[in-house]
Amino acid sequence: MHPVAPLDQTTRRADIMGGVEWRGPVGLVALLAVGAGGGYAASAQLRDASPGSGVAAPVPAQRPEIPVEAPRPPVPDPDDPALEPGLEMAPTTRGTGKFEITFPAPVGWSTNTNASNEWKWKKPGTSNNTYVMRIEQIDSQDITIEDAIDIRIERLRDEQEDVAILDRGAASLEYTYRSNEGNARHSFMRWLDLDLSGQADVEIVVHGRERDVAGTKDLIRRVAEGMRGAGGGPL
Repeated sequence: MHPVAPLDQTTRRADIMGGVEWRGPVGLVALLAVGAGGGYAASAQLRDASPGSGVAAPVPAQRPEIPVEAPRPPVPDPDDPALEPGLEMAPTTRGTGKFEITFPAPVGWSTNTNASNEWKWKKPGTSNNTYVMRIEQIDSQDITIEDAIDIRIERLRDEQEDVAILDRGAASLEYTYRSNEGNARHSFMRWLDLDLSGQADVEIVVHGRERDVAGTKDLIRRVAEGMRGAGGGPL
């Protein structure tokens, strides 16, 4: 009977697989290689190698942005000299009977009657989109000054571009906008209740360029403060 050889203590049970003995780090590397190769083969079998069908289509963005038009710079202003404060003024009268109004107007400016209750003043020789004043009697419309201002703001935003309301008072409005010709305009408006009835009687507006602000603001103030109704008193 042959003696049984003692078990080599350097040989671990986990290193003996399928009758093949694996020893140390070399065996571990070989095992990892076999595992990786088997996983790749299985993955390749599961993948669908067909090219697919259908028409390619763009994938919608998760947060689509609405295109924004770049702001357009205003058309350059006419280079006429700026309107200065302290214009020479003289009394003038418009309207008839109980609707007659008297107020100071710039001396030498031409007058254009737009309607029986609306007049415009402009300095002769000045370019369009410089400065101009308009006065309208609105007492027949039976609205309060507050309502008149609301209506004006709504119309501005509906009919003009780049409207910005700079200041709103109890009977006044200051705003900027882009004219139909593309010019930047700076305007002042005033409403008067001459007969203290609680309703708007007269609307005054002076348009100008930014360089005209000091002059247009002074002009509308003097016209509004100097306006009187028939006979020199309230309407």
